[in-house]
Amino acid sequence: MTIANILTLLRLAAVPLFVYLFSLEGIDPRWIALIFVLTGITDVLDGRLARSRNEVTRFGTLVDPLADKLMVLAAVFSLAARGGVPRWVALLLAAKELALIAGAGFFLVSKSKVTPASNVGKLATVLLYIGITGIIIGVSEMLYVVILGVAVSLLAGLGYLLQALGK
Repeated sequence: MTIANILTLLRLAAVPLFVYLFSLEGIDPRWIALIFVLTGITDVLDGRLARSRNEVTRFGTLVDPLADKLMVLAAVFSLAARGGVPRWVALLLAAKELALIAGAGFFLVSKSKVTPASNVGKLATVLLYIGITGIIIGVSEMLYVVILGVAVSLLAGLGYLLQALGK
């Protein structure tokens, strides 16, 4: 178990904590935003640690993106439940992520290879983290950043599909 994998597991464990805190009435949204931002920081940190220490593991390459997707989806669905984002935004993002997870599973079985995150996928994640954090703390205009993040995420998904098909 590497430090990077421990950070990934902590991020995964933060998902139910985030959902629970988000569901509470009267909690300062800055605490919720702080947890969300910290998960984003650990996402960057665990990858850098793994690469710099030459500790990239199969566990990390599989669970790291899953933890990231679960956190973003938990945040978007939590916001949708409170009216912070339209439900179609959450459903569209969830459909893309489920298709990507299914495609990645098929790709792993058929090719035994994990496709690394693309720069477009990383940009989508950054946009989603910025937009979601803004909405959590009450900046409703950040909805446009979330929608842009979903659009860029769809483009990244298309890129992964084309890469998987060898195009």
